[in-house]
Amino acid sequence: MSEIQDLLRRGVLDLSIMVRGIDRELDETLDQLKLALRQRNDLDADAFGKALEATDKRFDLIESRTEEGVSQLYSLYQLLVDTDDERVPDSLIRHLNQRSPYVQDALSLAHQIQPLVSVVAEPDADNSTLVRLRQKLCSRFITLLRTLAILGDEDGALRALAARLEPIPDWSTLDVLAAETIMLIQTRLNQEKGKFEYYLNELNAKLIAINRLIGEDQAAVSDLQTLNESLNANVDHQLERVRTELESATDMQALRLAMTHSMDDLLGVLGEFQDQVKTSLSAMHQRQAELNEQLTSLQADNHKLIEQVNQERELSLRDPLTQLPNRQGFDARLAEEIARSERYQQPCCVALIDIDLFKTINDQYGHLAGDKVLKVLAKEMRSQLRQSDYLARFGGEEFVLLLPQTPINAGMQAVEKMRLHISQCPFNFQGKPVQITFSAGVSAYRNGESADQWLHRADEALYASKGAGRNRTTPADG
Repeated sequence: MSEIQDLLRRGVLDLSIMVRGIDRELDETLDQLKLALRQRNDLDADAFGKALEATDKRFDLIESRTEEGVSQLYSLYQLLVDTDDERVPDSLIRHLNQRSPYVQDALSLAHQIQPLVSVVAEPDADNSTLVRLRQKLCSRFITLLRTLAILGDEDGALRALAARLEPIPDWSTLDVLAAETIMLIQTRLNQEKGKFEYYLNELNAKLIAINRLIGEDQAAVSDLQTLNESLNANVDHQLERVRTELESATDMQALRLAMTHSMDDLLGVLGEFQDQVKTSLSAMHQRQAELNEQLTSLQADNHKLIEQVNQERELSLRDPLTQLPNRQGFDARLAEEIARSERYQQPCCVALIDIDLFKTINDQYGHLAGDKVLKVLAKEMRSQLRQSDYLARFGGEEFVLLLPQTPINAGMQAVEKMRLHISQCPFNFQGKPVQITFSAGVSAYRNGESADQWLHRADEALYASKGAGRNRTTPADG
């Protein structure tokens, strides 16, 4: 029935929205499912079956890779245990021997494994590469935690953990905070999983009720067909009686009496049939009203869920402080631009931008002042860009700029224009003027290279700008 096909289409749409982003090929197979269900006439069972089979195979592959990942994680755990077996508790050994296939069970062992990991020695102050790496890790953890907090942080645990990452902790503390971050995220994922399972249970209950109503209607139609057949048989029987009595009647009085009895019987049959049909139709109308109510409720639930998913997806792609796209949003746009560049052989540049001496601003004037600088810088940088350019916050004091249809020379000019504009913006802290500058690295896309390779070349150019004295822009590869 069209209602069932419509419900199936909505269910596939909801499922594709909920799991989108987990796996690219899974997204494609779900798109094929949606395409097969978009037929307005009869459902193409063959196309739907093939799409469903492809989706099922992809799910199996993801499950297989998850199992492989869990196995590798246990192997890593075992390697760490073997290096320091004197400090390994018996409970940990038992868990490692059992090797539970569930991801949650494997991750739950991380806090027992953590003491076995050798503490990374704190780098010397002049080891700028490791210091910069630690700063990046902290800033990206903070961005992640703040983004998750926007989606829901009733107990304040996410914001509290983000605050502990400022100022930048040493390596050993960062390791502990990273473990806590993973556990917090896992807890939130479990909470969301519980909400989703509740929704699925509610959906399943409503679908069962709808199937029951449809089944009862089908049974009622069958009963009406049986009543109609019974009526036809009774009418035929009464007509046969009339013919027999007409043939056997000897006078008009007897014929009149026989005809009266036959007509009364026939009217009785018709009246009984009418009553049964009226009762059946009344029940069908009642079930139809209940079915409409269930469908309306289901549609409202689906609409609410889609709105919530879209809202949370939008928030998850945007940096809460600067309102710029975040790393996840940028990655999606970067993939699109790479595909466009390779298809149409158009040049494209990417620039990594890092605010100079930003830690000094935080240390001297506080993190509120640092946050204000980032918001103002985001606004000023956007004012210097074309509509087609794409500026995002990578985390901390680092930004990334995508310049479509732009060769390296034009890309350098665009970033230099922005750098000069920012260096001339008036900033005042505690009544004192402070010049804010940034360093940047620009790289042009090379056909065939991955996104990570492209960004890595821009990052090396940025590091060269820092090493050459800051407040400058350097092209990748000379």
